[in-house]
Amino acid sequence: MLSLDTVINSSTDKIWFFRFKKFDDNNYIITNDAWKFQFLSNLEFNDFISWNFDKLSCYWDLEKKWFIKWDSYVDKMIWSVSQKNHFVWVWPTLHMIVVTLRCNHTCKYCHAAVAPMTATEFDMSIETAKKVVDAIFYTNSPSLTIEFQWWEPLVNYDVVQFIVNYAKEKALYLQKDLSMVMVSNLTLMTEDKLIWLLDNWVDICTSLDWDKVTHNSNRIWREWDSFEKVTYWMKRLDEEKQKRNMWRLWALLTVTKETLPKYKEIIDTYVELWLPWIFLRWLNPYWFASAYYDKLSYEDEDWIEFYKKSLDYIIDINKSWKDFKEVITSVYLEKIFKSIDPAFMDIRSPSWIAIWWVAYNYDWKVYASDESRMLWRMWIDNFLMTEVFDDGKETYLNMMNSDIAKTAIVSSTLDWLPWYNDHAYKPYLWVDIIHNFKTRGSLYVPLVNDKKVKLQIAIIDYIFEKLRDPASKEVLMKWIQN
Repeated sequence: MLSLDTVINSSTDKIWFFRFKKFDDNNYIITNDAWKFQFLSNLEFNDFISWNFDKLSCYWDLEKKWFIKWDSYVDKMIWSVSQKNHFVWVWPTLHMIVVTLRCNHTCKYCHAAVAPMTATEFDMSIETAKKVVDAIFYTNSPSLTIEFQWWEPLVNYDVVQFIVNYAKEKALYLQKDLSMVMVSNLTLMTEDKLIWLLDNWVDICTSLDWDKVTHNSNRIWREWDSFEKVTYWMKRLDEEKQKRNMWRLWALLTVTKETLPKYKEIIDTYVELWLPWIFLRWLNPYWFASAYYDKLSYEDEDWIEFYKKSLDYIIDINKSWKDFKEVITSVYLEKIFKSIDPAFMDIRSPSWIAIWWVAYNYDWKVYASDESRMLWRMWIDNFLMTEVFDDGKETYLNMMNSDIAKTAIVSSTLDWLPWYNDHAYKPYLWVDIIHNFKTRGSLYVPLVNDKKVKLQIAIIDYIFEKLRDPASKEVLMKWIQN
């Protein structure tokens, strides 16, 4: 057994700071602040921390990955860490606009607490929309994304069109890169709307919950067959996007208890609809999902087993020369192997909340994230940053100088959070402070009680396990080559 005294007394003259964990009976995994990793056998690990470098067959790998100090080591490490954390100087980049709370669906797991279709008082006005866009363009980020989120944005299509046109004018004048995306259930889509949105480079994302029975059971639309409508427009949209060389269609899956045993059928449905990827998302306890939680939810272990079986099946599909990815796995792979952090805001430290991701409600209010705006619908208004002012600069400064923004940074930066900072996977982890606040009543939750981090660790464990299998590693590395 490894002596604790050996670890405590190990010198840092030749070894830079690293984190470690026992990966299995025969191996350790070590990581560092450059997000590099290395597997070491029990004997190799003991030799490593005891400076017995001449016995290490992997010495050059350890030096190349900056676990062992060498000439100009510090300069290289500074460069690597800065590249990995390149995003910290630009805030915020993702701006979610809720143009309406109305929706024609009443999904069982809806996080938004939608309003009925007749409740036009829950629509954003053009006056408010203009002030929201003005505030968005005061951000210091050279690249901006505006996202029209659920509660069906096509219900308030005129305001969507106004925002698109006005934001394009502002981006051209201020020389900022602008991307826009709409999250829609697609049931109100028409050919004219589809062409206009794509002509104006508005990307489109939707939700698909496996087969017809499950989708219609989860995503209730009393006027029609939701699965039939969404799959028709998914095919039509993907066809049109491929003509224009645009990104392929995104579809989001929300995993409920009913879908857990049907992982093969879920994945097969996505493949049959020509989708290039699937995003295996766990359930969040907000609004309708909270009310139905006992019927929809599952134990963490059940979701982890679902993830493992799904990833195995997807890898097998790829071995049959079908190009199909799992999104969250791809993001972690990029964090593990790429020199620059991928542009996926959920998995960052500090967390995305308030500083990279802001939600503008229909009623002038600006929230730290979409999830924190969801809490407002549950009568929890703790994460309101400001209201929209006539002067966009005043709105932006109030957001960024708010106590909420400062608290979000402090409570989600892993470098000073006990247990999180010490974990071997610290370079790849993130903290969902809104989820912790909802489930635990505090922004500061010990790692052992953090449900989201528990799931992350299980995912990363399994990714590293698959990377140790040459055939699986070959598939996974292809996912991040583009």
